[in-house]
Amino acid sequence: MIDLFDSKGVSVPLGKKLGTGGEGSVYEVPAVGNDIVAKIYHEMVSLEKQVKLQGMVKVGDESLKKIAAWPLATLHTAVGGHIRGFLMPKVVGHEPIHHLYSPVDRKRIYHPDKDWAFLVNTARNVSAAFEAIHHHGHVIGDVNPNLVFVSGNSMVKLIDCDSFQIFADGKHYLSEVGVPHFTPPELQSHSSFRGIKRTTNHDNFGLALLLFHILLMGRHPFSGIFSGSGDMPLEKSISQFRYAFSRNAASKAMAPPPNSIKPEILPVGIANLFERAFTELGVPAGRPTARDWVVELDSLKRQLRSCGQESAHKYFGGLSLCPWCIQEQKYGTVFFLSLAATAGINSFDLAQIWARIIAVESPGAAPKISSSGFNITPIPLPAALKKAKQFFGIFSVFSGVNDSAERKIRQDALDSATNQMNLAKKSWDIEASDLKFNKKLKELEQLRIEYENLGNQLTYEKEKLQKNIRNAQLNKFLARCFIENNNITGIGSARKSVLVSFGIETAADIDRNTIMKIEGFGSMLTSNLVNWRRNLEQQFVFDPSKGVDPVDIATVNRHFAQKRKQIEGELLVGAKHLNQIRLQIMQSRTRLLPNVQKVSQQLAQAEADLALMG
Repeated sequence: MIDLFDSKGVSVPLGKKLGTGGEGSVYEVPAVGNDIVAKIYHEMVSLEKQVKLQGMVKVGDESLKKIAAWPLATLHTAVGGHIRGFLMPKVVGHEPIHHLYSPVDRKRIYHPDKDWAFLVNTARNVSAAFEAIHHHGHVIGDVNPNLVFVSGNSMVKLIDCDSFQIFADGKHYLSEVGVPHFTPPELQSHSSFRGIKRTTNHDNFGLALLLFHILLMGRHPFSGIFSGSGDMPLEKSISQFRYAFSRNAASKAMAPPPNSIKPEILPVGIANLFERAFTELGVPAGRPTARDWVVELDSLKRQLRSCGQESAHKYFGGLSLCPWCIQEQKYGTVFFLSLAATAGINSFDLAQIWARIIAVESPGAAPKISSSGFNITPIPLPAALKKAKQFFGIFSVFSGVNDSAERKIRQDALDSATNQMNLAKKSWDIEASDLKFNKKLKELEQLRIEYENLGNQLTYEKEKLQKNIRNAQLNKFLARCFIENNNITGIGSARKSVLVSFGIETAADIDRNTIMKIEGFGSMLTSNLVNWRRNLEQQFVFDPSKGVDPVDIATVNRHFAQKRKQIEGELLVGAKHLNQIRLQIMQSRTRLLPNVQKVSQQLAQAEADLALMG
């Protein structure tokens, strides 16, 4: 262990090592305090980096220390010697932000019912942290999810501040690192950031990416379905401004991934900020600032509403329907869950409601349409034809009279009347019959049967949970194995981000057929992922002493509670709907009957007229 001293020459002994990264390790420093730690570099740092650290200590104020693990004091190898590290605030009770915007991790690490209001507030606080950095003239530069940590009350801390671009003593100390899938389009062509001065507009691109991930369930805005030719790697998509969720995405041959949450769930103002951030509108200096985001997100916080079906669902009040309920109903994706969800029986009286339904009188079958029963007088034949018929009995070649013209006229009239009759009959069968009434009554009958069986179904599902504890434990084990945190052959950071955009975050999400459909993932890369999952499955150890996870029970309870409430709602208005259908049918009969009688009589007339021809 090396001896270290602060800038005043006071010895600073290191304690327990807390973690190791690429640049250095973090240690406890008991002599300084429990809320302070030391970052010690593995190698000697350059002279410029030493001056940068001294400048950071000098410009660090309370507002920066509040939102960042900002250097508090430099640590030297000897009194007045080379800088080997620095003291900084200890970040405790915080998790990397990707643990929050990942639905799987959010349920596991945070309380399962952390809702969208929590995410909105976190997004607001991330924006405020960026605003504080920019206010002091600094630029983060290497924006990425591993720099941002979030607490259980949505407070934000930025780490690795020594990698930021710092302005101190009138000089900019540059940031020379960056993550490709968080790098703005105008910098994508650079293989190195050495010597490149970053701007706040560059940061604003990375900030918008973080906020998109937070608000839209971990999706990457440039990862989608590419309909053009060839592959579309993430970095290329970014460099070509192929924002997959843009209103004009089709013009870039892009579309969002299937089943994804889209910016339509956001206020127009926030959706517009994303358009500016991710399209050509944002270059060279037009991207929304951190202050812009704070203002819009504060506004969104005031407009949030709670779902009437599920207390854990919070959403923008300008929407007519809860987007989280829609996701669950359409795709079975549960983003937010309240452990208080129950499937208990309420005061709904099925027998009483059903009695009201069957009390609605059926309209009965519609009267039959017929062209008979009319007192019809055929139109007389023309005089010449009449005379010929009287003389010869039938029209013949010997009569010298040709009846073809008159026969065609009468046949055409019959054909026209028949067509009119068919149209009238079709409308009558659709609108005047009791088919709609009987169909609705049958639907209500099926709902009644389903409702009566809900209790048995709930018991069956809970028993299935008990029987499948091993599989449930395996799935949870696999769900804790994040693709992001593992080295898988051929799966770099860009491809990992693409997988997340398609909802594939953990080993539990890996499915060969699903992955093979993603652009850029062929059989080899898919096999690498599948084999990684299989290796993890072999490491799984079943614990028979563990019961069913309360989250799983809450999920089942909530599903049945929602189903029960849905059926109750439909049955409650069942009698009303049947009455409405009955009234519509009776009105249709009254409205259509005159025309039906008219065309029936016309058909009878046309039939009689043609029959007169013999």
